[in-house]
Amino acid sequence: MKKIIGSLVVIVCLISTAQAQFMYDVNGRVVSEMSYTDVEGTPFFTEGWNTGLLYPVKGNPVDGVKMRYDAYKDELEYEKDGKLYRLGPEIKEFSFMTADEKYIFRNGFPLVDNQIPASFYRVLHDGTTTLLKRYEMKMRQERQYNSATTTKRFFMAEELFVLKDGKMTALKKNDKKGLLSLLADEKKLMEFAIKEQELNFKSDLDIVKLLEEYDAYKAGRKSKN
Repeated sequence: MKKIIGSLVVIVCLISTAQAQFMYDVNGRVVSEMSYTDVEGTPFFTEGWNTGLLYPVKGNPVDGVKMRYDAYKDELEYEKDGKLYRLGPEIKEFSFMTADEKYIFRNGFPLVDNQIPASFYRVLHDGTTTLLKRYEMKMRQERQYNSATTTKRFFMAEELFVLKDGKMTALKKNDKKGLLSLLADEKKLMEFAIKEQELNFKSDLDIVKLLEEYDAYKAGRKSKN
């Protein structure tokens, strides 16, 4: 416990000390903690808090951290001694478990679209190829027909990317053709794997299975050479 607290203190020093509803970012600029009371929904990736592991850019991993990911601001919020702190570029990875599955988020990938080096992606598969999912919480205004009242609401946008040979490529939902194009150097083998495993790509798991097949074949071929 003392080791965890000590490591957290190091991280806190990067962003200074928080007071009341205010936090400090890496540049020492005061950031107001917004409650979004006028917006329906939540900016956070999961409901409630999760206990997990984070990897600072500098220093050792810190386990047992009470955290929640703000997908609207693309920052990790954590609690210590009843106070809230924000982390962004100071960390390169964080992970946590829910009742259903494990989540790993990482940054530092090649730039694509409007993303920056500090943008976090969920890592779904990590091998010769990497399957990433980008979550972006967005805010939209809605007005019902014949109503003068406007409602603000959070909604989650998702996009898949495959990292191969140092290049990030966006992958559309159920895009079998696009995926086979990325794996064109082993297209026949991939087509066989799709048929054998009855993959329809309606879920991310099917993409993971195909990339695992691809990576395993590449690794096997490399070891023979």
